[in-house]
Amino acid sequence: MRGLPGVIAGIEKALPVFHEHGIYPSANLGINRNTGGRHNLAGKDSVGFHEYFRESFRRFFAFVINMGFTITNTCYPMSFHNGPNESSSVYKATSVNDVVNFSDDEKALLFKALFDVIPEFRPGVRIFSPRISLLSLMRQYTSGQGYSYPCRGGSELFFIDAGSGDTYPCGYRGEENLGKFWDLTPLSKDNGASCSRCDWECFRDPSELFGPARDLVSRPLNFAKRMITDNWYIKLWLQDLNYYRTCNFFNGRTPPDYKKLSRYAGA
Repeated sequence: MRGLPGVIAGIEKALPVFHEHGIYPSANLGINRNTGGRHNLAGKDSVGFHEYFRESFRRFFAFVINMGFTITNTCYPMSFHNGPNESSSVYKATSVNDVVNFSDDEKALLFKALFDVIPEFRPGVRIFSPRISLLSLMRQYTSGQGYSYPCRGGSELFFIDAGSGDTYPCGYRGEENLGKFWDLTPLSKDNGASCSRCDWECFRDPSELFGPARDLVSRPLNFAKRMITDNWYIKLWLQDLNYYRTCNFFNGRTPPDYKKLSRYAGA
């Protein structure tokens, strides 16, 4: 993105050293309008927009594999026009610049492009992004609320300000200070998990992955209903869980087992 000279070459040189010492770093992609290069997306129809990002994600995954990475993740873009309030954010890795802001229609196409490309590269690199989360986000931005499991920020997941020790439901809900981390009683702070205002993958992905399991334990009738009415969702969920297990839950201290990963070609 920044084009700083020598950065890529330095990473390529360092990765074998890390691997030799049993450390397997992850390459994280912050999705933005320049992911596929500095191209103007203005005027592209939905087909062109989707194709642009599908090819951009292909280039990214192929690139990190060639560099020598064994784990990768994608960071979903944050758009403040319909998401969290930037002024209240305590997680300051934010921007209102157009390069990371997308409309709801664009988000649906972007998440679909990533959803489509991931199966092609799962055998070659451990991709943390769960397809079940992408499917739910696609549905959310195509048909409205009600498809994604609500974020567990403020229940099981929290953001802690390293400077003050103050705790928040997430990095973007800065208006909801829950007090000092050492005074927090998590069970008493359960917010009922109703938020879906942003796409912060650090919180949304695990919330989606654990959603069906929570239903199975606490609301078995809901789980059974989804099994019947949305069997594609359940199939993808089980597939993601099996893939995570094959990836040894992305333990950065273990190498990939490419023989086992090969079973996920196209899945």
